Amino acid sequence: MECIKTYIASWRWSRPTSTHRTHTDKIEKYQPGYPRFAALISSHAPFFLCRRFSRLRARVLLKKQDRLSMLEERLDEIDDKETSLLFLGKSRIDKNAARLSLLEDIESALADYGECSWVQGIKRLEAKSLDKFTEDSRRMLSLDAAESRDMASLQNWLDGTGCIARDESAYIKHSREMACLSPCGDSALVQLEAWVETKLTRVYRGFRQNRDYDLSTDPNVYLYSGQIIKRIARALLLFLITTLLLMPVVICNMANSTTVRLIIIVISTICYLFILSEMTKSRTIELVLAGATYATVLIVFVSGANSM
Repeated sequence: MECIKTYIASWRWSRPTSTHRTHTDKIEKYQPGYPRFAALISSHAPFFLCRRFSRLRARVLLKKQDRLSMLEERLDEIDDKETSLLFLGKSRIDKNAARLSLLEDIESALADYGECSWVQGIKRLEAKSLDKFTEDSRRMLSLDAAESRDMASLQNWLDGTGCIARDESAYIKHSREMACLSPCGDSALVQLEAWVETKLTRVYRGFRQNRDYDLSTDPNVYLYSGQIIKRIARALLLFLITTLLLMPVVICNMANSTTVRLIIIVISTICYLFILSEMTKSRTIELVLAGATYATVLIVFVSGANSM
């Protein structure tokens, strides 16, 4: 990754949102500072990065839990000391003012979590409402982690332009907490596009000077968004898939020994699952199913070849 002479490092391919780009679409048309920084972020979806603030979320969650725990203990104490058991069995006639007041406090504390709606001026709790704080935290923590190349690109641009104060742009340095708001898409294709783009810029220096699809007029900024990288990456991905599927069949067809064929099947399946797990975000059950299907096809081929 070249970070010395360029503000922006190499990153994933991104197609422009419009095919009719003019000079006014360049990010330099905006005033330096947050206007230009926002234009840069909006020009490339993976640049939509944010901090999760995991430690602060954990702190607030612990406080909210403790508050509800104390309210729960107070409610249990009031119920244990209740002299009229009828009040515990029929809430409509409950005359215990302390319990009624405490239940209102509990409702208020839960409403701090809950998501309520107003319908015709009447406040009611939605049937499908969820714990708002914990649900928001779950969504934030489930976001994809930010790519190091994207964080480095933004940091390079900030260091090179000085548009944003250092203390206000320091959030990018919290690499472990950075999340990407943009959907990742096909992770295997994204990785190949990044690899192809890096190799092209290193082998052919003139590739960076192709300004036809560049979104910036700054010679130190590289924001390529053409079709070449995507087409090469797709071709490599198809070649890799074809090789993984057909190469074991070709090798097994050349081998006469059943033992050798079984060894080839085992090695091929291991390689297939390893590449699949590295290039995609597959779950365990998906890897199991993919490996079982792949091995079954090869075993059927070997069995058919032996019967001939």
